[in-house]
Amino acid sequence: LSSSFSRESVCVCDLVVRAVAAASPPSSRSDMVEAVKRHILNMLHLISRPNVTNPVPRAALLNAIRKLHVGRVGEDGSVEIQEDGSAGEAALPETPSEIITFAEPGDDDLGASPSAVTFDISNEGNELLVVEQANVWLFLKLAKGQGRGKGKVNIRLLQRHGDQPRAPGSSPEEPRDEELVSEKLVDTRRSGWHQLPVPRSIQSLLDTGGSVLQLTVSCPLCAEAGVAPVLVPAEGKREESHRPFLMVVLRPGEEEHTRRRAKRGLECDGKMRMCCKRQFYVNFKDIGWNDWIIAPPGYHANYCEGDCPSHVASITGSSLSFHSTVINHYRMRGYAPFQNTKSCCVPTRLRAMSMLYYNEEQKIIKKDIQNMIVDECGCS
Repeated sequence: LSSSFSRESVCVCDLVVRAVAAASPPSSRSDMVEAVKRHILNMLHLISRPNVTNPVPRAALLNAIRKLHVGRVGEDGSVEIQEDGSAGEAALPETPSEIITFAEPGDDDLGASPSAVTFDISNEGNELLVVEQANVWLFLKLAKGQGRGKGKVNIRLLQRHGDQPRAPGSSPEEPRDEELVSEKLVDTRRSGWHQLPVPRSIQSLLDTGGSVLQLTVSCPLCAEAGVAPVLVPAEGKREESHRPFLMVVLRPGEEEHTRRRAKRGLECDGKMRMCCKRQFYVNFKDIGWNDWIIAPPGYHANYCEGDCPSHVASITGSSLSFHSTVINHYRMRGYAPFQNTKSCCVPTRLRAMSMLYYNEEQKIIKKDIQNMIVDECGCS
């Protein structure tokens, strides 16, 4: 929806509204600086700036900082803290994602045996992903009336590469193209879960654009030992809770990480009207606060501004929440009560800021303040 939307429009936002991250810029720099001052004092739970009448000698202060590793002292005597707002994009590593998918029966058209299972691991975003972990979890169950199992058995996972139906008239027993991808010697004295690692199979499948992992579970000595792996039981059966599952931990590859960084919220410039991040830096020395704030030397008080037209979802889709996407879907179709709603330009990624300062009692405090710096803006 355009910026000329009627005054009756309602802003649908999570409203993470702060004096330093408003949807529109303040009228002047002095107003912004005053807002920054109030915000910092509020986040530090201070009514007013501390009056430091008897500061610790600089040499003693720097020595304590070195010994306690609360900051880094430069050759010029300056103090730096790791999370001082200057780390930029490099301080935002991608968080690995975990995917759990449950086994389905093997494909009968591919001549699957009763011991065959499949796992769907489709890469919906066609992203370049790196597999950090991948484990198939199988439940080994003691057969009824067997009591305790006998010794140990070897469980093997064979990956089935044949993806074409069998030729007419071919024997179901005809060997298929299978590769051993994991095996484990397990104890059969009790029922229980066992994990078998398959990271190389998952990585290979993702790299080649595959979507389904086809496995055959092989345990020739299980019957003799009085145990059986639970595969894909019929619905409603007690074994349903023991259905095999695959757990995969993924992270974006280097190229994907670079591409995601390029897609992040826009930076404001003189011509930008779309929702963007406006850089704003306040130097503590310039505002006379460097006597009580030891580090960092200033604050990146970035804020968000700009329009959020209806097509913005196609531009900043990575910044939209599921909630915002649904609202936008109904709004564009004129469904009540969403036809009179308007998206807002708000912070969608914030990070922490560490501060080293004197409090009201003139004690030196190091505090990590969450969600202090706006790194990315988007429409919500």
